[in-house]
Amino acid sequence: MNRFVVESLSIAVVLTGSALAQAQETKPAEPAAPPTTEAAGPVVAAPAPPPAAAGGAVTDGVRFRFGVDGGIGFFTVSSGSQSLSAMYYGVDLRFGAQINHLVGVYAQPVLGYYSADAGNLLASGGLVGTTVGADFTFIDRLFVGAGVGYTVYNSPGGFTPILRLGGYPLMSKSDVKARRKGLMVGADLRFTFLGEGLNTIVMPTFNIGYEAF
Repeated sequence: MNRFVVESLSIAVVLTGSALAQAQETKPAEPAAPPTTEAAGPVVAAPAPPPAAAGGAVTDGVRFRFGVDGGIGFFTVSSGSQSLSAMYYGVDLRFGAQINHLVGVYAQPVLGYYSADAGNLLASGGLVGTTVGADFTFIDRLFVGAGVGYTVYNSPGGFTPILRLGGYPLMSKSDVKARRKGLMVGADLRFTFLGEGLNTIVMPTFNIGYEAF
């Protein structure tokens, strides 16, 4: 009887162990968890920096033009057999617009005094006038210009064309805007058609001053 019980228990243990092993082999594997990813917003590209001007140059453009200078000159006027020579001293102003590095337009008033030899043609006295002209500046250093206006020599006056030329031996340029300024050395040549029986006055002047252009 006891042998029969022992054999029955042994068979039951063996069958139970086989069933457990088979169940473990046939149990489906748990699915792997999907990889987690953080939500990413839309990628925004950083704005590109503005392109720098080539060579760091300042953009050319319209700006105010101003100049002032002192001048000394001379002229001779004649009528028939009479002639008169005079020395001239005066001040010129120039104000207007510099269109670009090459071209500038401006008004040029002048106020001066001339000392004449004794004669009946022109008495010593004041000179006042104005012209409207344009300058052309090359390589930032040299200029030529021309204009027209009216000039009064004490009493008689007349139509006055003017020619200008000169340069800027000392000149600086702004790093932040289109602006040049410096010492101006030049010469003006005025032709004044007086009428009243007087010949045309040809008056060269030599000038030195300041220009911002």
